[in-house]
Amino acid sequence: MEKCLHCDTALEVIKDRTYRYKESGLDFVYLSGVLQYRCPKCGETSVEIPRVNDLHLLIGKALVCNKGLLAGDEVRFLRKEIGMKGKEMAAALSMEPETYSRWENGKRGVAPCHDKSLRMMYVMSASEKFGKVLSRDSISILSTIAIDKVPKKTRGKIKISSVEWLHGLDEPIFGEACYAV
Repeated sequence: MEKCLHCDTALEVIKDRTYRYKESGLDFVYLSGVLQYRCPKCGETSVEIPRVNDLHLLIGKALVCNKGLLAGDEVRFLRKEIGMKGKEMAAALSMEPETYSRWENGKRGVAPCHDKSLRMMYVMSASEKFGKVLSRDSISILSTIAIDKVPKKTRGKIKISSVEWLHGLDEPIFGEACYAV
């Protein structure tokens, strides 16, 4: 039985409750099928999230396959997953670091051409890091990632079941299924 780190009380296991995964830096990612714990004495909560790399690949896929322009927090998520600093990303996109910073802070919208470049950088980076990310026809997949020029006013939730990432990602995640998201 798990014990609370603060008061050493036995933790209650919470099952079948959707978990809002704020640790991703995105307020709209919800996970189902993860174990959550709560201390009945002090109220402290914790969650058990295995295979975080696979989970983040699925979040990245949902962002890349979304037709609306990327929002600031989504840009930040993709950059961090690529493993670059803000200044490095600005240089890679041939832009001023201040302009890039305004994107991540939500003070300025992302230009469609830069949006698509960032998505492609993420897909290529993820493919190099983890393999089996792109299908064989990667050029047609990357060329069909369409961006609506007007950002969505309300984003839909990204809902990911633990079954989607806990059993491993054996098949390429960017294939025709990408466009069903």
